[in-house]
Amino acid sequence: MSSDLGQQLATTLRHHAGGDVDPAPIVEHARRRGHRLRLRRRWLTMAGTAATCVVLAAAAVMVVPFNRAPDGAILPATALVLPDAPGQPGAIARPEVVGADPGVVHFTTDSLLSDATSATWSAGRGVESVEFQGPAGQARFALARSVATLDGLQQTMSSAGRPQPPVDVRVEGRPGVAWFDPSGDTKLWFVRWQPVDGLWAQLDIYATGRDEATDAASRVRFDGAHRCVVPFRLQSLPPGGRLLGCSVTLLRSEHGSFREASLVVGDESGRWLTVRAQPVPGRDPEAADLVAGPYRARRQGSDVLEMYVKPCVVEAFLKGWGNGYTESDGLTVLSGYQPAPDLDHPDTW
Repeated sequence: MSSDLGQQLATTLRHHAGGDVDPAPIVEHARRRGHRLRLRRRWLTMAGTAATCVVLAAAAVMVVPFNRAPDGAILPATALVLPDAPGQPGAIARPEVVGADPGVVHFTTDSLLSDATSATWSAGRGVESVEFQGPAGQARFALARSVATLDGLQQTMSSAGRPQPPVDVRVEGRPGVAWFDPSGDTKLWFVRWQPVDGLWAQLDIYATGRDEATDAASRVRFDGAHRCVVPFRLQSLPPGGRLLGCSVTLLRSEHGSFREASLVVGDESGRWLTVRAQPVPGRDPEAADLVAGPYRARRQGSDVLEMYVKPCVVEAFLKGWGNGYTESDGLTVLSGYQPAPDLDHPDTW
């Protein structure tokens, strides 16, 4: 298996090293990054504590927010961990379910998150992942049922673009390969292995050497599961639509643990759109001339719909991040947006 994996990786690395670079995902990533940074700066400069989102329904029980640090304090590392998924198997027990359910992540990385300050969890469309960063650096772990799925992931960490040939390694007794790409004082290491037949795992991490990188990979566990949760529901989907993906970013911050969350909606024809919510407390509602159920929305360019549901900016991306849905479809989806009552307590989402 190791030699086959090495050959596949060598082919992939040669392809990426010699091929043309598609600027579209880079531009889109920069656009999303810049937008998030602008919102983040606005959020961090605002005084006071964020108001809680609108109650899900009149019959819902209000939950008092408590996952918020005292003034000046930082939340513990547990604030970055998703809620447990009771009754759901880990990846070792059921490798065939990995990436199939956008509501479940079939692995745990608790020990890797001990020094992190933020974590972005994602599930659905064939892959599950977590990307985290902190004072010690940045890393991403991904789990999929095929090498092709891992190869298709966009690299999110900077490097020199000169990947070195892979070498054989072992992770928790399982054979795999590792390679690195020069990146300043440390190297960006990639460790890929099969934790069980039918599954492929990869850890991208800045490390001083191969042993440090493989040791970090060995700390990922595959015997438990967590719920991929977001602080809202989408109750009105287009005909044939279903949830395809979930993504949520959690923080260890004195301002609370929620940074942003997204749900991807799509159908069997390949159409899909993304709805994202980000807290921007204290923002004044802007003029909006579109109706989305109980909400007012506005156009943000030609491919994004935006509305403000206190204290969150909610956006529906129709193109760029999606393909094929109309503005009318986007308004239908936004009309069914129902926020959770507490942004800072993922157990209630």
